[in-house]
Amino acid sequence: MTKSLWLDLMTATPPPVLDSAADVTPEWITQAFQAAGIDATVTEVSVAPVGTGQMADSSRITLTYSDESVDAPPSVVGKFPSTDPNSRSAGGSGGYAREVGFYQEITPMVEGRTPVSYYAQAGEPEEFTLILEDMAPAEQGDQLGGCSIEHAEAALVNLAGFHGPLWNSEFLNHPSMGGNSDGALLAEFMAAFTPEFVTRYADRLSDEDKEMATEFAGRVIAWDQFDTGFNSIVHGDYRLDNLLFGTTDACPPVTTVDWQTFRPGPPLRDTAYFLGSSLEPDVRAAHEADLVRVYHEALLSYGVTDYSFDQCWNDYRLGSLQGPLITILGSIGVKQTERGDNMFMVMIRRAGEQVRHLDALSLF
Repeated sequence: MTKSLWLDLMTATPPPVLDSAADVTPEWITQAFQAAGIDATVTEVSVAPVGTGQMADSSRITLTYSDESVDAPPSVVGKFPSTDPNSRSAGGSGGYAREVGFYQEITPMVEGRTPVSYYAQAGEPEEFTLILEDMAPAEQGDQLGGCSIEHAEAALVNLAGFHGPLWNSEFLNHPSMGGNSDGALLAEFMAAFTPEFVTRYADRLSDEDKEMATEFAGRVIAWDQFDTGFNSIVHGDYRLDNLLFGTTDACPPVTTVDWQTFRPGPPLRDTAYFLGSSLEPDVRAAHEADLVRVYHEALLSYGVTDYSFDQCWNDYRLGSLQGPLITILGSIGVKQTERGDNMFMVMIRRAGEQVRHLDALSLF
């Protein structure tokens, strides 16, 4: 490619955001690629739904080119606003714009694996489009079934690749990070959502989990404002449905998607939430300390200092309350589905066992 052609491609105007995968055309993808510096002309697109997202809709877009020898991806994954009004409203409250900002600004600063972004733009609050690298044949984690210890270790090493490079970084104050959470607003949502959660799932919740959820909702500000002294980027929903596990040597071991809830905060919330939501309680309890050590050692490899394992473990215990937080907010805030209900019940059961096992509510 000549230098002049490269410059023309890099200054090409990105196309407008789309409302759904049905709006993708060969001309639109071609323009998006040209704005990303990919010199390819798409002649046909084939679209099929993929994934199990609760707040947005994703599709695999298979591409045909005018020149099949071109160095361009055979398929991509497009992400668009949900067709469900409740889920779309939830994403429009900041999640859609936040995820676009992550791919535009943050990915070059971290080492954890995410898909390559070919197009990331937001419009009005409920408008956004992402065109991402297709990680196939990587397979999505199974939130209901859980994961193996080997997959848990790989996911924790990958997670340290997000936390370590931005550990206590001044960049956490940059506008693109979205700012710290609003404890008062969080308490308002939890006060409204928790009774509805307990009522909706009354016949599927244990008395212990009802009590834990209610107590936590009344104390969520104290938890959210508890200063551990250590901060980084927090994915916020680092769980199996948002992880793609490599199935061949050519695939990355783990790839992380769905960055709609990221913000600065105590990073061990991700660690505890992942283990609490991914492993059955007896398995988690048996391997928990060793798995947190795997994460801690990976974290130190990024130059993190003055952070002992004892500090890490204490922050992990406190972070376990991310499980009930996301489960309650997520279940009430997005479209209700049978799979979603089953998933949230598995998550709250595992999270409740973890919170009690770690005696997390006694820490603040």
